[in-house]
Amino acid sequence: MPTIITALLYSGRPDPSWELTSAQEEQLKKMLFEEKEKSPITSAFSLGLLGYRGFLVESIGNMEIPKSTYVFDGLIDFPEQRSFTFIDKESKLEQFLLETSREHVDKEESKRILEEIEKNAAGGPAFLTKEINKEFKPLVEPPYNPGKWNYEPVLSHNNCYNYANDKITNTFAQPGLGSGQMYTALACGNVGPAAQRDGQIPVSNVSSTPAEGQYIALVVAPNSDYHWYRRDANGLWSHKPGRTPARNVDNSGNLIRDPRNCNRGPYTDFCGFYQSIPSRTRIR
Repeated sequence: MPTIITALLYSGRPDPSWELTSAQEEQLKKMLFEEKEKSPITSAFSLGLLGYRGFLVESIGNMEIPKSTYVFDGLIDFPEQRSFTFIDKESKLEQFLLETSREHVDKEESKRILEEIEKNAAGGPAFLTKEINKEFKPLVEPPYNPGKWNYEPVLSHNNCYNYANDKITNTFAQPGLGSGQMYTALACGNVGPAAQRDGQIPVSNVSSTPAEGQYIALVVAPNSDYHWYRRDANGLWSHKPGRTPARNVDNSGNLIRDPRNCNRGPYTDFCGFYQSIPSRTRIR
């Protein structure tokens, strides 16, 4: 089964992709699974840079290679386990992936990528992340970063509850299932307590910034479905309706400033606000 590498380079044009040879796949497996130091630093994927921003490794049916891996700026990020990243010491894996691109990326572009890799490697892991954020207060709430969610298999296998908790489980998580007692009725008074059993904390006031995690909001289409919104670091709210892309607008196409009064379609019941602390929630 193929392993596809994509060099994330462009905004308007399609990014170049290529398939690894069997020998390259074996080298990739060796480099991916050799012992590495864990890092709590978020990968630079969320910075939304223009120009070169790393390599995406996608495995199609090869159980020995993760389905999706992001390599950039001295870090290796497996989207299915977002609680930490791994350090790509001296950006060796990133340089290896560049070597596999020789027949697929033109020489000038390859030269620019190598210069960027060497600059970042000299600065240490997460050099760009630290440089960009060093004059800013660290974010507590997650940034609005739809790119983290809007590619397969993440797009189709994670729902609004995953998104609100900022946890990619690829299980289409259900309130209460993580704690062993799922909701039994599609009503505020049933879905809300199920989410609390998973670790969500009811709050009445979301005017401040939480000390940990993020604020989320539950709404219900009576006897039909539930939906969750999440407040991001920019103070606005976003959501991921089922298997469709993450977005920061309501049914009228307006930015969501307050989920209580945005256009929610059939989700007429506003159930309340909660605080989600990803490290303390259990969802599946």
